[in-house]
Amino acid sequence: MLEWSAIILLVVVILFIINKYEKKIEILHELIELNRSSINKNKEKIERNREDIDENMKTIHKNSQAVKRNKERLDLNQELLGELKDN
Repeated sequence: MLEWSAIILLVVVILFIINKYEKKIEILHELIELNRSSINKNKEKIERNREDIDENMKTIHKNSQAVKRNKERLDLNQELLGELKDN
């Protein structure tokens, strides 16, 4: 009878431990799924940011060309003003 009591006690303890770890595994799976969705959202944000960076680079290039043209015009205008002052 004592042996059966020990066996039943061991079975109950083992079932308790299994149940405890199953709950932890479920929580870990939920966390993994939550992180997976966050990772996917972040990937989408990264892609949008890359597109925005590309657009900004194009704008910067256009603006630098416009600045260069404006500087050339300014230099020319200053040159013409200098000639007008000399006359």
